[in-house]
Amino acid sequence: MKNLIKLSLAFAVIAASCAPKKDKYEAFADDLCVCMRPMADFQKEIMTLMENGSQDSVMAMMAKGQKIDEDGQTCIAALEKKHGVIEGEAEEQKAMDALRKVCPDIVALMEEASAAPNMAPEDMMEDGEMMEDAAPDTTSANK
Repeated sequence: MKNLIKLSLAFAVIAASCAPKKDKYEAFADDLCVCMRPMADFQKEIMTLMENGSQDSVMAMMAKGQKIDEDGQTCIAALEKKHGVIEGEAEEQKAMDALRKVCPDIVALMEEASAAPNMAPEDMMEDGEMMEDAAPDTTSANK
């Protein structure tokens, strides 16, 4: 029985040592994806609400979004201490490649958000209000 336990333990150690090692960029990407997952999920929820025309619900969730953002920033700051800062184009490219491999859904959301105008929901409301205020008077055109 003791030999079976020793053999099992030895097999587990060998199997673990044969597993492919992650480079520093993949390790960073793993941790960064964990930090970013809550914000990505929140962003998906907001996008769904906006598509459904639930602007009031979006506005009501702003405090939740701020808390998620603060937690994410704290998490990322801890990652910089753990993994170091990614500097230079070559390192940034390697980090992005690792992110695309580890959490492609989050990268897609990041890229989608960076392509969209940089507006928070409250900015959209203000713009909409401004549009209403600046709308031309069509009543005189119909006379």
